[in-house]
Order: sequence, then C-alpha cells, then structure tokens
Amino acid sequence: MIVMTWNVRGFGKGEKKVIVNGLVNRHNPEILFIQESKLKVFNNKVIRSLGGSRLTTGVGVEIVGASGGLITLWDENAFKAEDCITNRRCIIVAGVLTKINQHIVFCNVYAASVEAEMREMWGFILSSMQSLSAPWCLGGDFNTILDQS
Repeated sequence: MIVMTWNVRGFGKGEKKVIVNGLVNRHNPEILFIQESKLKVFNNKVIRSLGGSRLTTGVGVEIVGASGGLITLWDENAFKAEDCITNRRCIIVAGVLTKINQHIVFCNVYAASVEAEMREMWGFILSSMQSLSAPWCLGGDFNTILDQS
C-alpha cells in the first residue's frame, strides 16, 4: 500500500493541483493526505483535479479564516471507508483494505503550532483511537521539531 502526504501550503491558482495530480499518476498511491490546502470549497471537482481516475473518493476540511484545510483521498478499489470523523486539525477515516480484508484507520493530521491547540488535537485523536480498534496509519504535518540541529 502506498500512502502519500504533502503540506502544499496552499493550492494558489492551481499549479500545485497539477503537480499533485502528476505525482498521483506517477506513484499510484491508494491514499493521499494533503495538509494546508487553503481551499474554501471541497467538492467532486477538487477530487478529480487531484486524484484523477484513481483516487475517486475523499473527505475535505475547508479552511478556517485564511489557514488550514485538509484533504484525504483514496482509491475505492483498495480501501472501503466505513466511518469518518473530522475536525479542523485532522481527518480520520476507518475502513477495510480490500485486498487483504484488514480493518485499518487512516489519520491525516495538520497540527497547530500552539501547544494548547496541539493538546486538544491529540486528545481528539486519542479518544477516537479508543472507539476505533484497528491498526492506525498517521500522516501529515505534525508541526513538531524532533531535534533543533
């Protein structure tokens, strides 16, 4: 299974949508996580422009103010979604990997740089983990520095 993740820092006039679509066509991921889309509207047109004919289903969280925006797209032939939970900072999609009939949870994260908001996001994810008992795959922008050097 190939999972791609990218903080695009805004799609702007659309050039990055073309780049994302090209990467999808080149690498054939089954799941795509996008952070900081800065899109005001998420719809089927956005799904088609990013996922092409492969990633045909998705969930988006639109921006709040001038920042944020998350998108998770997937290939319905590889992953069947059963449940979806969203908030401003993450998209959680639970379902089944069809080839191996394995339940899994995908979580696309765009963490805040403010500690209080980060704690709230992790609390949300942890409470979701308790209700969704399956292996988890977390990806995204965690806004965390592991080592200053």
